[in-house]
Amino acid sequence: MAMDLNAKAAYIRGLMTGMEFDPESKNGKIIAAMMDLLEEMAATVVEHDDALDQVYDELETLDQDLDDVISDVYELEDDDEDDEDEEPADLYEVTCPNCGAVVTVDEDTLLSQDLTCPNCHAAFDIEIKDEEDEDDTQE
Repeated sequence: MAMDLNAKAAYIRGLMTGMEFDPESKNGKIIAAMMDLLEEMAATVVEHDDALDQVYDELETLDQDLDDVISDVYELEDDDEDDEDEEPADLYEVTCPNCGAVVTVDEDTLLSQDLTCPNCHAAFDIEIKDEEDEDDTQE
């Protein structure tokens, strides 16, 4: 489109020259001034059009870069959410009957038959009481 403006302005200039237009007459001065203005406007529009094309190219590059950043950020958040989805194991405090040290163990270790105190290395068994059983004995 912008190149068409320059071509059209050149065509009109050619018509003026071919008609043996007198730029020194009163009407001729006005038309010549309008022709100069038309050529300057066409050149300015072409410059702006080229600058706008460059801005669109840069904007597209920025948009692609932003998409990459967003995908990286959300990928990291998804990884964090996956970690959060895993429920932490329930931890229990167990007192060693040999040395009296309080040991924190997870449910799998608690239910295993091989409990060993990390402090004195003594093996021991524990008796698991349900809360309901404790409530019944207290009443």
